[in-house]
Amino acid sequence: MQALLKRKNLMTVAAVIFTVFEAVMFYLIHISNVEVKFTEYYICIIAAAVFSLLTLIIKIATAKEYDEKIKDIITDKKDGNLIIIAMMFTLVADYFLVALEEQNHLAGVIVFLGTQFFIFLHTYVSDSNYLCRMANIGCRILLSAFAVIAVFLILGDSSDLLSIISVVYYANLCTNILFAHRCEKGGIILTIGLILFALCDINVGLSALNNIYSGGFPKGSFLYNILYSELNLIWIFYIPSQTLIPLTLIFLDKKSENKA
Repeated sequence: MQALLKRKNLMTVAAVIFTVFEAVMFYLIHISNVEVKFTEYYICIIAAAVFSLLTLIIKIATAKEYDEKIKDIITDKKDGNLIIIAMMFTLVADYFLVALEEQNHLAGVIVFLGTQFFIFLHTYVSDSNYLCRMANIGCRILLSAFAVIAVFLILGDSSDLLSIISVVYYANLCTNILFAHRCEKGGIILTIGLILFALCDINVGLSALNNIYSGGFPKGSFLYNILYSELNLIWIFYIPSQTLIPLTLIFLDKKSENKA
């Protein structure tokens, strides 16, 4: 009975339940014939946020066993809390983009930028190499600047705040992909999750571009076939992404590894 109360075991049980739930939702949405409304996809995002918070609650509940102060657990920047904050931003962003009947794209993308900012902070504090930390900052500044310039060159007078925020967001997502593998614990899983995140957003971007061009993509073209695929490519990539990113939290608890 005492073993079941250990933090590592509790984390594992929570992770298994969360993964099974996301797998079932993936099956219902993409494989079964059950009709799932678009707004009901938000349940997957809620589950990811709940699991993220649960990992923190487990740490707090077992703090006494590991001779920890609750304040130290909450303020620890290297123990997964920045990822938890990022998942809360994702929850809010998808509320604007998925849960609302009338989507608020600008608010959603701005909040998603917050998601990538806290993932950046996680990759930054998890990297012990000073030069790589500076490269992390420099690379995202350069990519963001290049992306904004590209928007003005391509869209011209049609440029707006949504397009600018969107490319800055995507530049930061791509930079996070480049540096996530440097996280000592869970880095590979985080990287894969972010790649899937980016693939999801590519499909979102194609949809936006299709609306910009008069008449849309030519019928039968490669981009047209991707955009109008029978598969919902956005959520095929997004659900696994939002499963893998919070699962990195089970690798970030130093105390349970030392004491288990």
